[in-house]
Amino acid sequence: MLWLDLGNTRLKYWLTDDIGQIVSHNARQHLQAPAELLMGLTDRFERYAPDFIGISSVLGDELNGNVAQTLSRLGIPFEFVNVDSSHALMSSRYDAKQLGCDRWLQMLGAVDRTKRQCVVGCGTAVTIDLIDHAEHLGGYIFPSIYLQRESLFSGTKQITISNGAFDSIAQGVTTQDAVHHGILLSIVGAINEITHRHPNFELIMTGGDAAMIAEHVNRPVRLRDDLLLNGLARYFDYSKKQLVV
Repeated sequence: MLWLDLGNTRLKYWLTDDIGQIVSHNARQHLQAPAELLMGLTDRFERYAPDFIGISSVLGDELNGNVAQTLSRLGIPFEFVNVDSSHALMSSRYDAKQLGCDRWLQMLGAVDRTKRQCVVGCGTAVTIDLIDHAEHLGGYIFPSIYLQRESLFSGTKQITISNGAFDSIAQGVTTQDAVHHGILLSIVGAINEITHRHPNFELIMTGGDAAMIAEHVNRPVRLRDDLLLNGLARYFDYSKKQLVV
């Protein structure tokens, strides 16, 4: 199987074998031209000769149409994930039209009917979602630490872009540290507050910044870097079973 994740800035792919082991994977910036990037990858995908291509995309109908045109040239069956708030594996109180595909798949990749869970995605946006025994209760969306920094720099005259690090939530004694520590604290503080309100929820974090943010959270954290891939596999495995039935 070939799994594609078309995010806001990057195209990620994974090739898995018959037992779900990752054989090959990569990530590329697509610069809002994913179809063109896929064109450059078609030779590689043809060599993989997958039986099926499953696609997660947050890019909208127009770009998804371009992607579909490109993939159709491979002659390999493919399908886009459709968010379903009444899905058999996890229902949601959220309006499915308002729920991002990647966010939903992260939850689908983690969901466990025996647990209460808080799933935090640390990507271009920070998402925090609460799941109660496979029912999505809703959640929160924040700008990532980098988007917050860019917004602050673009909206002020006295603060300039610097190479500071998001390595502490202690008070800063320079403007550079105050900015970076303050932004990190805003995310950590939100996670701590939400988990304080929901103490019986297992805290799961995923995404590129998850490990960095998790260091400062005051609750045990389960780090998962495979949630979206796991969600894709779960979604399409369920879909195929439904088709067989």
